[in-house]
Amino acid sequence: MTTKKLFKNHILFWGVLLFSFALIQFFRDGNTQSFWSIFAQNVKHLPGYLIAAYVFNNVLLQYYYKNKKYTLFGLFSIVLFYVSSALDRVFTVYVYEPIFRTPPFEQESIVQIFSDWEFLVDGYLLPLLMATFAMTIDRIITQKNRSEKALLQLERDKNKAELGALKAQIHPHFLFNTLNNLYTLTLQKSDKAPETVATLSSMLDYMLYQCNDKLVSLEKEVTLIENYIELERLRYGDDIEIAFAKALKLDLQIGPLILLSIVENAFKHGASGSTGIPEIHIDLQQEGADVYFTVKNTKNIEEQADETAYTKGIGVSNVKKQLALLYPEYSYKVTDDNGWYCVALHINTQQTL
Repeated sequence: MTTKKLFKNHILFWGVLLFSFALIQFFRDGNTQSFWSIFAQNVKHLPGYLIAAYVFNNVLLQYYYKNKKYTLFGLFSIVLFYVSSALDRVFTVYVYEPIFRTPPFEQESIVQIFSDWEFLVDGYLLPLLMATFAMTIDRIITQKNRSEKALLQLERDKNKAELGALKAQIHPHFLFNTLNNLYTLTLQKSDKAPETVATLSSMLDYMLYQCNDKLVSLEKEVTLIENYIELERLRYGDDIEIAFAKALKLDLQIGPLILLSIVENAFKHGASGSTGIPEIHIDLQQEGADVYFTVKNTKNIEEQADETAYTKGIGVSNVKKQLALLYPEYSYKVTDDNGWYCVALHINTQQTL
């Protein structure tokens, strides 16, 4: 907080406090004075309030109470409030009254003021204590709010760092899998290799430079999935059946690369090493702010050896971690039955962490 803003906050605090004191006295039974006359009379007590409040909060609390020097804290607090009450009375007698009272009038000596403890306690101590403790409570609430904001910002920074780490894992993971596809095509001297490079370049441009925000366009994520499917079609040709149905009404915002990870996982486990013609069905539906994403793939009845560790990835765990960091309302369900592996994801995109 800047010094200028801090100064304004202090001015506002004391203005509100004096206004509140005057308001209470104005509505007190038997009062015959105007509100602004009462307010002006409260202003004369401001020097005493300032001394007591700032010394108590900035010195006694900071150097004695927080260091558990409770005896000295209690002793100095009594001295502080008594001296502040006496100084308040001194200011009234020697500054305020000479300006606003018509002479001649008698003035108490400073010794008389400091020695008349009963008058000081009855007439000056209570509002001085109220002003001091009002500042203390205000500081406690302000500090609590600042701490909560700081913790919230730390949590956001932590989540952002974790999401960044997860995406950093996805990039090389995806690149490794796609380069495997390209390597296969180049070995076959396929005419599809240049097209694969162009599609891969477009995808990497999006993944590296366009999806660095917490949320991205759902339409762009769909385009990314379509490009990925095209890469897989180039690789497998007629040896795979792929269906992608989608019904989008609005361009929502969604966590980047989540949907792609699910699709990629389906190809890894449903198509790689298959002895027959694998099938992959992808369905994306949107209802208001809710996104429903279902991916089904056929499974190999017999597990194939994976000498290149191609099917050992981080897709599933990455998806779950990203969902937990981004969304308070989501469901991720997996079914494995009758030769089909199915992932059903539901996200309420309206609420994010």
